[in-house]
Amino acid sequence: MSENHVFSGNDLTDDDVALMCDIGEYSHDEAKPERRARVASLIARDYVTCSHQDMAALGAKFMLTGKGQDTLSARGASLNEA
Repeated sequence: MSENHVFSGNDLTDDDVALMCDIGEYSHDEAKPERRARVASLIARDYVTCSHQDMAALGAKFMLTGKGQDTLSARGASLNEA
């Protein structure tokens, strides 16, 4: 795979993309069982990973991987910059 590979995210549902946007904005609520399973699936597919210790201290348990960020960009999904 080349360094410039763009991930299409064809294996993602709209709900997956919405959850990835929430994770990217650090507004993910993993208390819901259906979201825990979806996060586990995104981790297994390398779209999401556990947050670094400093991020976890701020309450962000998960973060997007480079693949996750590239996929959202390729799909035209945006994160709030506020």
